Amino acid sequence: MTALALVAGLVALTLAGVVVRLARDRAALLAAVRDAAGRVAVEPGPHDGTVAAEVAALHRALEEREARSRADEWMLGQLELALDAIAPGVVIVDRAGTPVFTNGVAAGFVTARHGEALVGVAVEELLTEACRGIHGSRTVDLFGPPRRTLVVTAMPLFGPDDLVGALAVVDDVTEHRRVDAVRRDFVANISHELKTPIGAISLLAETVLAEDDPAIVRRLAHRLVAEADRVNRTVEDLLVLSRIEHEEAPSHEPVPVHLVVAEAVERIRPAAELDGIEIVVDEPDHRLAILGDRRQLVSALYNLLDNAVKYSDPGGEVVVRAGSDGSTIDISVQDRGIGIPAKDLERVFERFYRVDQGRSRQTGGTGLGLAIVRHVATNHHGEVRVDSRLGEGSTFTLYVPSASGLVALPALSDAS
Repeated sequence: MTALALVAGLVALTLAGVVVRLARDRAALLAAVRDAAGRVAVEPGPHDGTVAAEVAALHRALEEREARSRADEWMLGQLELALDAIAPGVVIVDRAGTPVFTNGVAAGFVTARHGEALVGVAVEELLTEACRGIHGSRTVDLFGPPRRTLVVTAMPLFGPDDLVGALAVVDDVTEHRRVDAVRRDFVANISHELKTPIGAISLLAETVLAEDDPAIVRRLAHRLVAEADRVNRTVEDLLVLSRIEHEEAPSHEPVPVHLVVAEAVERIRPAAELDGIEIVVDEPDHRLAILGDRRQLVSALYNLLDNAVKYSDPGGEVVVRAGSDGSTIDISVQDRGIGIPAKDLERVFERFYRVDQGRSRQTGGTGLGLAIVRHVATNHHGEVRVDSRLGEGSTFTLYVPSASGLVALPALSDAS
């Protein structure tokens, strides 16, 4: 059970206690009235003094219990508001199984007709068991869409003397399961990504030690350098991604778009020239600016350019454009490379995901570049989109809110 579900359970237990106490107070008050009336009815002789005393005592008891009831009812209202405001569903029943309280989230499951009705059935069955003093828990998978995983937990509620009812909490653990899966996948992926080049380095080094031919040693040395660079790029991308993920609130300063474009293009130009790829820049309006972190923005655009260069054919062309509709800046990178199959478009921004494993090994990609772009876009309250056709090329576009008005041009410094 998540922390929020535990809080919901504690609040619900308090609410149930208040409900029980209110019922007990009302019962005690009625009993006192009946007892006093009975004594007055059976006592012989004049009753003026006795009746006055009994009435006075009843009046005091009534005032005390009314004051306590008002306080309890106020608390009851506050607890109900609290339980209605939180994410887990909460249902409280009395010992006969009659619902005493159901918050809005749980009511949606109880009255559902389709897949979510399975949750309502689980709640009902577990509460029935809890009313017999048996704790229970059940996981319900809803296949959606969207797919969800919910955990229903029920427990009996005991008063001072006996069982007074039962409580059920419905906790949506979908996000927790997703995060756990991402964490496991990340560990498995990074282990694989580092194990492959490190194994190659070890094998190449052993071969070099046993080789006497200078030409072969030179060729193996080049391979060693390439594999070491691959490990270095993976580690650097991981460090960049980690830093960007933890900078959820990046520095907000006006960043001229043309400077972001110029810096990213200069960083990618040597790699592009090696493959004879031309970087064509449609010079942006110098008045366009983004309110954000320059290092992150340059890193995002560089990764889009790096991706375009790697998957373009030698002698190809990569075009960079930037524009604005007044409130949003869009920076696009277009290539005429191999393109992306439609089935892979939804996953290209995942860590370590590669469309073409064999081609990625040749180009030396780490599978982290587009994940970096997505996180930069999220940190700047924007998004990144892709339009691609297999064999025709791809266009990646970064959309981020613009900074209004003219901006001062900050001095260039090294981007990470």
